[in-house]
Amino acid sequence: MFEHLQEKLSNNLQIIRIPMPSVQSVTTLALANTGSRYEKPREEGIAHFFEHMVFKGTEKYPDAQVLAGTIDAIGADFNAFTSKEYTGYYVKSAAEHMETAMDVVSDMLLKPKLRQEDIDRERGVIVEEINMYYDTPMRYVGQIFDQMFFRGSGLSHDIIGSKATVEKLNHEDFIGFLRHWYGLGNLVLVLAGNDKVVSAPETLELASELFSKVPNEVRPKDKVDIDRWISAKSPVSPHKLTIEERKTEQAHLVIGWPAINRRDPGRYALTVLNVIMGGNMSSRLFTEVREKRGLCYYVRSDDDYYHDAGIFGVAAGVDPGRVEEAVAVIKEEVEQAAAGSKPITGEELQNAKEYLTGSMTLSFEDSRSVAQYYGLRHVLTNEIETPEETLAKIRAVELDEVREMAARVVKEGEMRLAVIGPFADETVFQKYVK
Repeated sequence: MFEHLQEKLSNNLQIIRIPMPSVQSVTTLALANTGSRYEKPREEGIAHFFEHMVFKGTEKYPDAQVLAGTIDAIGADFNAFTSKEYTGYYVKSAAEHMETAMDVVSDMLLKPKLRQEDIDRERGVIVEEINMYYDTPMRYVGQIFDQMFFRGSGLSHDIIGSKATVEKLNHEDFIGFLRHWYGLGNLVLVLAGNDKVVSAPETLELASELFSKVPNEVRPKDKVDIDRWISAKSPVSPHKLTIEERKTEQAHLVIGWPAINRRDPGRYALTVLNVIMGGNMSSRLFTEVREKRGLCYYVRSDDDYYHDAGIFGVAAGVDPGRVEEAVAVIKEEVEQAAAGSKPITGEELQNAKEYLTGSMTLSFEDSRSVAQYYGLRHVLTNEIETPEETLAKIRAVELDEVREMAARVVKEGEMRLAVIGPFADETVFQKYVK
């Protein structure tokens, strides 16, 4: 599909280039090997807050208006994202504007102003973002599920932090965070798009120049060792039920089971199982919960992977008066697949493989998706599995592997449940998580 070029520059920055024939755009993506799980308790939310702050001004682009105006002037798209284990910053531009895009991204990460007055102003923005997520129970239910599922671990707290921690972060905290996590050895620069521009030798020289704006001695030179945050003990807690009472017109729920980490060779089988159970509109859960019973507007399953853990889960929004029926039906559907009383079929296996092949192929028409695919694999596993290799492993999944993965993950007594809705008494839900 694509040939990628991988080099390590003299300044210790890893760069991955993916030339894409006949594509007129280039995505410039910088990924940092940091996320919310590595934050100190008093600094929870700083990784996400820092992501906001680099858009407020840099040495060359002194304020948010100049920075945004520079990108708008070339008709480009730029944004950032923070997760529990990585952070990314990108500009997607026409190929002829790649130099501007790379200059902006490098200045944001190497020369941010991080002014206290900007921090104080943006603090209010973050608080309103926290309020927005809280007022969106369809999304917030996932947060309270994670808080329960990973209680006592760095994976438990919200990526955005809390109002209490966000209100105390200051200039010194951000400078310390920058110096610890944003050394060139802890970053990966990914360039994907127009083949002539991306593969040109001048592009490598430009990257070396633009990402050498600070002396190496003020930042760590190597990738930060994250092993001290990850112990042999599983981060999954024994807690299984959390109910948040709210006067809502719709009850929102997440049901989940402890699954596998991102390096487990069974992840391809779990990916296929996820599609079969709730990954699309022909899945078992969508058919049974929505189409046949009319219990919900949305129902979907998902598989999440971390360095040392994983989750296989189902989310749905249902009529509060029928929430117990919904929980029972979802639980039964998943458990029947795992127990073999309603076994996964060969037709379902083939359809899921074709769905994954098609959706991945479509995503690779976009330079940003390609950049993120290659970059995240390098940041999170220190190796790159090409799209061809991933698709080959998905196509190679056997029916017995999917059935065995279902039985491996969906174990009796391991189900967790989170619900937001008008429920004062959680005892009615306890029978589902015994």
